[in-house]
Amino acid sequence: MTCFVLVGLSPVSGDAVAQERVCPDMVVLAARGSDQNEEYGEYFGPQRYSENAALSNGYEGPNFTALFHSVEQRHPGTMDSIYVLALDDEAYPANMDLPPLAEEGENISAIEMVQRAVGITQQYPIGELLHSVAFGLVDSLRAGVTNAPKVVEEYEAATGCKPRYVVAGFSQGALITTSVEKYLADTGRLHGAVTIGNPLHKYLWMMERAVLPEDKRVDYCLDGDFVCDFSLEAANDALSTKAEKHASYFLNELSEQDIRVIDEVAALLSDGAGA
Repeated sequence: MTCFVLVGLSPVSGDAVAQERVCPDMVVLAARGSDQNEEYGEYFGPQRYSENAALSNGYEGPNFTALFHSVEQRHPGTMDSIYVLALDDEAYPANMDLPPLAEEGENISAIEMVQRAVGITQQYPIGELLHSVAFGLVDSLRAGVTNAPKVVEEYEAATGCKPRYVVAGFSQGALITTSVEKYLADTGRLHGAVTIGNPLHKYLWMMERAVLPEDKRVDYCLDGDFVCDFSLEAANDALSTKAEKHASYFLNELSEQDIRVIDEVAALLSDGAGA
């Protein structure tokens, strides 16, 4: 697309930076994981993934931020005509509301983890704790599922752009973006989907998804990630490391798995450029 647009304020999408730019060939509609919010130190501000790309609003979360920067580093120019439209904290709070059992980077034993869990249940009555987590998650999911289509419609109304979309969800966010697939597919706007650490990785039949060719869908679950790998070993590791593996996608030295997925995402985005 070659039309020029003025991006204005959007109360749902949170895109508050007015700028003149070319309509992107494709928009990545991104939803971050649970508690990847400012109060947890996981909001890094607007990101520019290439010199020619428009700034995101910064709500894509650390894992997608690292992924898209890696895509551009390994495949220069891929992100030039891609706009990352992340669901902000108003559209999708990404809440879990579970008190942390360990400090960032702290590696503790399973016994100490249990002791701390007991301490938390003494500080917070178990009923109150479960209520907070359950309703925090449910309210967050409800908001994201309801508002994701509105974010798309408001973006297009504000810009006049009519791009194709790749939905991209991490952890809890994968449930949000999967829910919006059919809406985009029914209107001919869905190009592909990326899910990382998807809680329903092994139970995708439980969700209504759009029909996509195999090369248009990237689903990444690290071995040992307790959110999508339900082995006893993964659960024990999550307890002792504050779910370190689940939080690690693309953030450490890149593994062969990471590189393979980065290349698959780059191919998916490149395939839609200029379409």
